[in-house]
Amino acid sequence: MRVRRIFQNGPIVLPDGVLSEGAVLVEGREIKDVRSTPFSASEADEVIDLNGRFLAPGFIDLHLHGSMGIDLMVASESELAALSRHLAHRGITSYLPTLVPTDDQGLLRAIDRVSPFIREPIDDGARILGLHFEGPFVNPDRSGALPVRYFRTFTSDADAALFLEPSLAERVPVRMMTLAPEIEGGLMLIEALVARQYIVAIGHSQASFEICERAATLGVRHVTHFPNALAPLHHRHVGVFGWTLLRSDITLDLIADGVHVEWRMIELIRRVKASTQMALISDAIMAAGLGDGEYEVWGETIRVYGGRTQNERGQLAGSVIHLDEAVGHLLQRGIPLTETLLMASQVPARILRIERWTGSIERGKRADFVCLDEGGRIFFTCIDGRVVHVSDPAAHQVVPQRG
Repeated sequence: MRVRRIFQNGPIVLPDGVLSEGAVLVEGREIKDVRSTPFSASEADEVIDLNGRFLAPGFIDLHLHGSMGIDLMVASESELAALSRHLAHRGITSYLPTLVPTDDQGLLRAIDRVSPFIREPIDDGARILGLHFEGPFVNPDRSGALPVRYFRTFTSDADAALFLEPSLAERVPVRMMTLAPEIEGGLMLIEALVARQYIVAIGHSQASFEICERAATLGVRHVTHFPNALAPLHHRHVGVFGWTLLRSDITLDLIADGVHVEWRMIELIRRVKASTQMALISDAIMAAGLGDGEYEVWGETIRVYGGRTQNERGQLAGSVIHLDEAVGHLLQRGIPLTETLLMASQVPARILRIERWTGSIERGKRADFVCLDEGGRIFFTCIDGRVVHVSDPAAHQVVPQRG
């Protein structure tokens, strides 16, 4: 029997605005109806009272390396389960584990650990959608914190055999790769990846505008953690930076922590790009949530101090925020709630080409929700129609109706 639940008595965040006093009917894991008037209590098994708070689509993080001491490059089965449950507590209903360059054996081990959880989601935890490969086909001059010793160029399919293997598509349905199109064979690699249904993003790159245009003709439509690890904008060399801003069909993601991108730069980007072209990511590493200190990450010591990461070369090494904190930061900066939530849910779903079943509150889509107030404080998370996390059980009202 599929449980029918009603979520009502609060504003509902829809793709085109907010339904001020809406109601959502869920049957099993699917949204059956969305109304501007309350449902009859007899229509469901349970009624969940929003208490005037917003019901929004669950957050989707398409770039996450780890958190709470768990590194997705080496995480065990129990650590993967713990991480997914931790993320659900923060309003994240699905995510892409992001792998950094290493040897093929290391990548295969990570794939082998993660892929079973794609087929069989972790109970009460954020859903693993697939994998994001950040490299290894990136520019050494824009390496950031990625391990340069594992970077590659592409001269034949053998250089990317692991990524082009047909069986990988069956095990990992959503596959994203961040690469630099200007490296040797970069454009040829893009063509091979796009033919295999990868979402290809430009990142860790100093490609010219012209090379970016050629990448676009091959199907590239996204830029990773803009504008970090890219050549800076120059008045005679527009590069990836200017190309991203000039093309209205190119999406970007960014880390809203005030460290990776200064707040005035985010405002500048918002004035050029529509919110429908911008996604929030965490880029969180295993040190997220652990506080200041020194941590071993990807074979080197990463120091965290005051919310800033720094590797042994003095470069930023991922972030120590979670996606819900990025949402909160933008709300604190005065960015409208609906725009901010769009960047954390619907835009990432569209980038990953999964918007047909998630990323917004609409009939027929999965019931992945987050309930939050106007300041971004999360009160509960719902995955596949079930409330899996409640921040304040005393204030969470669920009224059984039948049986």
